[in-house]
Amino acid sequence: MKVAVIGGGPAGLLFARLIKRRAPAYAVDIFEQNPVDATYGFGVTLAGAARDRLRKADEALHDTLAESMVFNDEQDIVLNDRKVSLKYAAKGGAIARLTLLNLMEQLCAECGLVVQHGRRIESRDDLAAYDLVVGADGANSQVRTLLEPKFRVQNRVLHNRFAWYGVAKALKPNALVFRDTRFGRLVAHYYSYAPGMSTFVAECDGETWNERGFSRLSDDERKAAFEDVFADMLDGQPLVENKSVWRRFNFTTCGEWFHGNAVLIGDALRVAHFSIGSGTRLAMDDAVALNDALADCADDIAVGLARYVELRKPTRDLFTEATVKSFEWYEDIGKQMELDVVAFTRDFLTRTGRIDDERLRSYVPNFYDTYMAAFPAISSGG
Repeated sequence: MKVAVIGGGPAGLLFARLIKRRAPAYAVDIFEQNPVDATYGFGVTLAGAARDRLRKADEALHDTLAESMVFNDEQDIVLNDRKVSLKYAAKGGAIARLTLLNLMEQLCAECGLVVQHGRRIESRDDLAAYDLVVGADGANSQVRTLLEPKFRVQNRVLHNRFAWYGVAKALKPNALVFRDTRFGRLVAHYYSYAPGMSTFVAECDGETWNERGFSRLSDDERKAAFEDVFADMLDGQPLVENKSVWRRFNFTTCGEWFHGNAVLIGDALRVAHFSIGSGTRLAMDDAVALNDALADCADDIAVGLARYVELRKPTRDLFTEATVKSFEWYEDIGKQMELDVVAFTRDFLTRTGRIDDERLRSYVPNFYDTYMAAFPAISSGG
């Protein structure tokens, strides 16, 4: 079999490694349009459950990544000048995206796989020689674009604006900070992913952008505004840029998962919103499921791709529903920020519908106690 993997991100590299280890005789080509060592972003996260699934699929990869990860089980939720400190029952892990990709490429090389950097697929003819084409090329997938009518693509552009920055310091604990400011409503989400680096996601709601004048500022002025408003959190550190362009989120989903011998995984299939922090794990889980489905069907492409949808779609549907609820919560952040900080934190933690009050007890036990103490009527059934 000849396999083309389009995209040298975590999903593409994992799928290529899994199928090559399972079937060494297969010819597997990995095409990545970006040059070597180019990555746009800072750190990515992998929750404990995601790491457990990765360990089961590829223990060597899991252990290699874990050695370079930063683990944390604490997070502050800050609403203007009030704070709630959370301690989660399980630790989350974070790693520099470039480190993640370099380690994965090294492990792929051990299987005889070489990523062809600087190779962009321009037409269907570029893929004609392959038995299987895996579109793992992210939110702006070229594979999806080439076959877009067949995948039944839907787009929903959100109102909030955001930009990704870094901070050259491990900010601890991780935090989500929501503030009413002279600029409007600003949100900062940051987490450390290396001993000396953190990711910093800056966001504002549509009203702040359109009616409060944030849109009239330059990107440099918006960066300076966040450095000023969140100076206490940044401890005097400037924000680090890496294609840190302010933009709206395009929530892209596909009604069909494959067409002919071409199949989509990760953000090429459904774009995960950053507010649920699951993009990397969903993409890697897709890669595992695709390999498992093909293995179940002795690599019969038509049967295997149908099996992939059968295995993976129920979970993906649940996460898509959770994603929509999560970004809609942020889209209406003005209403949420009128709450007391404890009620606000509870609303944030339960926004996707996947966590109810009872599950809070096991998910974040210290906050469960705080919440029940603040709202005793709930604990008594009133």
